[in-house]
Amino acid sequence: MRSSNIDGAATPPAQGARRSVLSVMLLAALAACGAPANAPGPEAANTQAPPPLPENAETVVFERSEAPGDAAAPSGREDGAGAAGYWGVAPGEPLPIMWDELMPEGSEEELIRQQEAFFADLQKRYAANQTTLADAGSFEGIEEGSAFDYMPQLGTFDVVEELDGQLIRIPGYVVPFDFDQGRRHREFLFVPYMGACIHTPPPPPNQIILVRSDPGVRVDDIWVPYWLEGELHAEETRNDLGDTAYSLSLATLEPYPILGAP
Repeated sequence: MRSSNIDGAATPPAQGARRSVLSVMLLAALAACGAPANAPGPEAANTQAPPPLPENAETVVFERSEAPGDAAAPSGREDGAGAAGYWGVAPGEPLPIMWDELMPEGSEEELIRQQEAFFADLQKRYAANQTTLADAGSFEGIEEGSAFDYMPQLGTFDVVEELDGQLIRIPGYVVPFDFDQGRRHREFLFVPYMGACIHTPPPPPNQIILVRSDPGVRVDDIWVPYWLEGELHAEETRNDLGDTAYSLSLATLEPYPILGAP
């Protein structure tokens, strides 16, 4: 599993609290912002630093559109209704999905359990190294680069088997293995929020997609969201940015429209 740094004050998640998948991952991201990884990925060594995060940049929280025919959540039907048995999707059309639909039943609860266990252990180890009760009560004193300044990749490789081999369409952010803006990428990661695997710890493996493209594609801006379309596969891959539980053969990559954007 990969790790990243904890930045400043980290607040453990409330015990037993139920959160959306994105809320859980964004909590980890905000609590553990660190330096980008520079180790090689599947395609090539990450030889260049990522471009700076734009000032006041905010990640887009993707929500399912209510437009007719625009979204049909996987229902797992087996009566031949649409692509792979899903209603509202004609044969040959991509199935529009959101990131939580890549997590099978029980994955969110396991992610929360792992996160709570990590912060409980961190708090215990951190408190044992403090000289005053005031210092032991929070993570504000954690120094960048110290033994406590890290967070592993949490979550599981569990997948939704019904989506294996399915043509899908999903919004997200591109994370290249090489930040040379002039190159065409034959492999890159696709993640649910801005900065994942670069300035924050990676999401769970079943919330990262390894994308393969032939020919390679150019990505001009990694800080804006995209629509990704292609055939999804259940496949475990390991790399130093973030392990993945899914791969995808790219069909199209196009900008995601943002309300109010020029």
